[in-house]
Amino acid sequence: MNATPSKAPPRSPGAGDTLSARALKRRGLIKQAVAAVLERVGYRAMKVTDVAAEAGIAVGLFYHYFPDLCAATCEVLTDLVDDLSARLDELPKPEDRYQAVYRPTLLWAQTYEQHPGLMRCLVQVADEVPEFEALWLKTNDAWTRRIARSIARQFPSAALGERMSMSIAYALGSMIDGLLNEIYVHRNPELGRLLKTPAHSAELLAAIWYRALYLENPPVAEPVITAGIERLVRSEPDALLDHGVAPPTAFRKARK
Repeated sequence: MNATPSKAPPRSPGAGDTLSARALKRRGLIKQAVAAVLERVGYRAMKVTDVAAEAGIAVGLFYHYFPDLCAATCEVLTDLVDDLSARLDELPKPEDRYQAVYRPTLLWAQTYEQHPGLMRCLVQVADEVPEFEALWLKTNDAWTRRIARSIARQFPSAALGERMSMSIAYALGSMIDGLLNEIYVHRNPELGRLLKTPAHSAELLAAIWYRALYLENPPVAEPVITAGIERLVRSEPDALLDHGVAPPTAFRKARK
């Protein structure tokens, strides 16, 4: 979940205008149809006729509310992002550092599972459609900066600086996006056999995140997926040499 600041994409004409209750209902119906078609065929293959058929309306009525598919899709994606942001803000205060990572990651994984087609638009098509790119950057920026501030706050003596904190946040966020995209968008069968639920995915990602950031095992009493991960520790350089891996320079010097 990585980004740099960017202005939000413009909403389509009529989105902020005063509309009758009937018009608002019809507009919402069209947006639901857009979301359904995106989930089924993706943005590149979507046609106005598909949306009209899904909504049970004439093609001309679509253009009464939206200038094109891009504008309609941007509204659908913006609604998704706004809903996700609101749900993140509503998360209860975490009991510990592990829950502070696990809970938002679980929410992100659930969003990927429920809306893989919409997430595909945000992640994959952003490079081709400027409006999607602006929305994706805006979405990720708040998340990344929030993580960077948390890192700097937890390790004040490290004096990492804003750039380093942001770089760490970028790296951790990219790990989450990469795995969830592979599971729910690409439908990787190998991952699907192990990580069967969003909770499984969130547990693995949160455990790796925790170990990477805090250099210790997460305080999980009864792990479901990550049982045994606490044993992934190499404290002696000889253990590395047994597998043909050269130990760090500091270890080699200490052994001389």
